[in-house]
Amino acid sequence: MISVKDLGVLRAPEESDLNWLMHIENDTSIWYVSATKEPYSMFNLRQYLTRHENLAAHGQLRLILDVDGDPVGAIDLFDYDPFTKRAGVGIMIEQKHRGKGWSKLALETMEHYAYNTLHVENLYAHVPMINDASLTLFESRGFREVGVLMHWIWWEGEYV
Repeated sequence: MISVKDLGVLRAPEESDLNWLMHIENDTSIWYVSATKEPYSMFNLRQYLTRHENLAAHGQLRLILDVDGDPVGAIDLFDYDPFTKRAGVGIMIEQKHRGKGWSKLALETMEHYAYNTLHVENLYAHVPMINDASLTLFESRGFREVGVLMHWIWWEGEYV
């Protein structure tokens, strides 16, 4: 577990998170940010939870933002490459917990972990231009726009 200031912890997903994961992974309103195209089954998520996925081997790490014993969000490192020392980062806070500054604290904590423990040199995020909250979040943490991926995310009949 990694402490998130006075808020809570970032921790590995647990079996007890299964119902919560079913809820967030099957929330179609956020599928566009992850390119999800089909619902997850309880079976699929249970398999995910029981596999031990090594970050170096699989290039991905999901941590749960836990506040007072409850999962409220998830933050992922993806496309991690120890050779090039870069990784992508994505974050999701459950709708009812947004607007409290928790995503900023979780992102700050993940940045510290990536830079100081994993020795990542470049941390990046793919943020759709329609996601104002995420754009503001990443800009507030010093991320800057270095390019625009045109016709990259197809969502509800158009590119966003």
